[in-house]
Amino acid sequence: MISSSMRFALAISAVFALAAVVAGGMSYILQAKDLQKRLEQDVAHTAHSLASTQDPQDLAELIAAMAATPDRAVVVEWQGADGTRLGNIQNPSRFEGVRNISASGDGPDGYVAFGMQLGSGWLMVGRDDAWITESREVLLQTTAWGLGVALVLSVALALAVARRNEARIAHMQDVLLAVRAGNHAARIGAGGQDDLDRVGQEVDQTLDRLEAGMAAIRQVSTDVAHDLRAPLSRLRLRLEPLPGPEIARAVEEIDTISATFDAILRLSRLQSRTVPLEAEPQDLGALMIEVAELFEPDTGHKLTLTLPKDRVMAPVDRELILQALVNLVQNALTHTPSCEITLSLRTEGDSAVLAVADQGPGIPEADRARVLQRFVRLDGSRSSAGTGLGLAMVEAIASCHDGSVRLGDNNPGLKVEIRLPLTAG
Repeated sequence: MISSSMRFALAISAVFALAAVVAGGMSYILQAKDLQKRLEQDVAHTAHSLASTQDPQDLAELIAAMAATPDRAVVVEWQGADGTRLGNIQNPSRFEGVRNISASGDGPDGYVAFGMQLGSGWLMVGRDDAWITESREVLLQTTAWGLGVALVLSVALALAVARRNEARIAHMQDVLLAVRAGNHAARIGAGGQDDLDRVGQEVDQTLDRLEAGMAAIRQVSTDVAHDLRAPLSRLRLRLEPLPGPEIARAVEEIDTISATFDAILRLSRLQSRTVPLEAEPQDLGALMIEVAELFEPDTGHKLTLTLPKDRVMAPVDRELILQALVNLVQNALTHTPSCEITLSLRTEGDSAVLAVADQGPGIPEADRARVLQRFVRLDGSRSSAGTGLGLAMVEAIASCHDGSVRLGDNNPGLKVEIRLPLTAG
């Protein structure tokens, strides 16, 4: 598919080519007419010079000298009133003014001639028009070559500009895709003064404000979670020794709130990349086996593990990847009825793909990007336990490893894939 920049470049080249052809054609026509006019003026001047000769003897000598030109490049004819004929051509008819006449025999094919009637006779002077034809051919070739070179240069310049603009637009798209994928520090870095650079600068300023706003929101949630942990811990210590079922339920609620605050703090540190990443080569299959064994006692679901024959090693933080897998399995256990949950591992190119799939209700495609954000819970999961931080935590962990998270259909159910690079970035 041809891009808009390329189509614009080709359109400009076509317009330029059309304009150049029109201009070249007009130039050729005007110069050809000028050559014809100059030749006509020359033969008219020569004829008038001969006509101004008063002495018949002098006129005869001048005509004889002109008629002696090699290859009959110049022709002249004098028909006197007494029947005298001089010159090197015999024209069957008399005329006055400019006329193109053809020649017979050896020599040029035609002449531009000027005839005039005098009191003592009729005079005609002609010059070979071959040099006009040759000049026109040279002019046509020169114009054609000039137009061809100009057209090639214009197309090359237009394509170069179009490709440069395409590369700049592609860079902008890559930056926006990187920001959408979680790299909020990515910037276009445009420094010029043309339209695309100004757009890039505006985009960078917008991204700066968005990043600052997101950082402020994360900081607020982190500060609130941090400041409320201590009062909740003190309240739990006061309530825990007291007897009664209501007190016990209150302590459980406090534990839930504290766990939520801990999750908020961990998520904020992950998203801000302040968590030290202890990435070491790990056997991803062994990590998935460990998670499967952890949840295997669950009797309400069937847990299936699918691993490749060969070991899959990748530089990851063991605890963080375990936490991401536990979150995914826990979500599947919480939000799906009794069904099969599948853990699988495969490689695609230079990436490892860890997947957790269930046979539950799944997530609509329109909501899949949204559920990776903080505190987002769909209407169907409002009645179940949870904080809406599990998938956001998984996405943050994958991002810390320069990976990504993809939510798809399991037909039926949801399939979550964590894609991690097999080599350190």
